[in-house]
Order: sequence, then C-alpha cells, then structure tokens
Amino acid sequence: MEELEQPWRPTLPLCDKAIDLKAANKILSSAQTREKCLKIFQYASRLVAYVLLRGSLKDLGKHFEALSKNLSTARRFFKLFRFMKHFEDLADAKEEKDPTFQKLLYLDVAANVVADISEDWTSLEKVGFLRKGTLHPRTEYYANWCQLVLAVVEIIVTKIKADRAMEKASKPDASKEVLRKRTMAQLEFSKFLADLVKAFWDCELSFASELAFILSGLWAALVSTHKYAIRVLK
Repeated sequence: MEELEQPWRPTLPLCDKAIDLKAANKILSSAQTREKCLKIFQYASRLVAYVLLRGSLKDLGKHFEALSKNLSTARRFFKLFRFMKHFEDLADAKEEKDPTFQKLLYLDVAANVVADISEDWTSLEKVGFLRKGTLHPRTEYYANWCQLVLAVVEIIVTKIKADRAMEKASKPDASKEVLRKRTMAQLEFSKFLADLVKAFWDCELSFASELAFILSGLWAALVSTHKYAIRVLK
C-alpha cells in the first residue's frame, strides 16, 4: 500500500518543529514569547499610526498610536523582575577561557541588570504602583540611556559570538545545527544594532529618526520572538 502523504504544516524557521495547535499553545504559554508577541503588535501599531497621522485618516492614526502605548504598558507587567535571569549568565562568563572576552561577558551581565532595574523603576509609575509624579520627570529618559549603553555592550559581545559561529560554520563538515547557530548569532547581532537605533530616538538625540525607531523596534521584536519560540519548542 502506498503511504499516505502527510499534510503540509508550517515549520518555525531554523527549527524542524512544525507549528501545529500544540506547538502554538506551547509558544503562547511562555511569558517571554507572549511579551515579545505584544512587542510586534506594539511596533506594528506604531507604524500604522505613523503612516495614518501623515495622511487624511488622523483619527484612526490616533487610535493606533494609543493602542501602541497601551501595548507598551502591558509589556511592562511581563518584564518586571526580568533582571534576575541575567544572573544565570554568570556561569557562562566564568567558564569563558579568553580573559578579555570574559570581562566583556561580566560587563554584559552588569549592563543588563542595571538596564532592567532602571526600566522596572520607571514601570512602577507607568503601570500604577506609584502615583503619577512620584518619580522625577526625567527618570525614564535616564533609564533610556542605560538601554543605549546596554545596546553598545551587546553589539560588541554578539559580534564576537557571531564571528566564532562563522568560524565554526566555515568548516567543510559543519553540521546543519552549526549552520543554524551561525544564522541565529547573526540575527542576534542585527537585533542589537536595531536596539541601538531605537535607543537614539528614546534618548532624544538630534539625528534620531522616528521611522527608523519604529522599524528597528519591529525588527528587534520579530527576531526576539523567533528566538524565544525556538527555545520553547526545543
């Protein structure tokens, strides 16, 4: 008897896992993946608002702009106490044999912790734990500078990791898994470049572009959602 053909099912890029109902529920049950999905909707809404506010549909543009802000606030609930997970990275830093890169990894952990705590601090007022006006008016601005410094550190760290992955993938006998890790490392590097462009706008630098901010945020959201979805399905 001829074998029945299996129905086609979409698969997650750089992963052999099919996206069926069970996989979709597993992805959405992860707080990190759900938060990143909200980030996609946030910046997609902001992009729609950017276009509409410059056309004749300004009322609709204001709706999408408000939706983007609400989604941003919703994401803050998921990100509270996120700084704690970075302490797990200390083990990888300790095992690093290159002393220079090891110091960079420790710096990366420190930058992540400071940036996340500063964001949590602003979230206390944003989500209503603190009354409006409790924090200094420029608290979020200073927190954004922490994010800019973090983006620079992450770019340096992920560039080194991407170069290492490229070197392993350049070998003739490189496996599919090694090639995938190279692509993932390159995507991660591009994500932090996008974070830097986004930070320029958040830090109110004169050369920053709102459209570049929106597109960078959307790209970073797509890359992050993909990364965490793969982690969940492994």
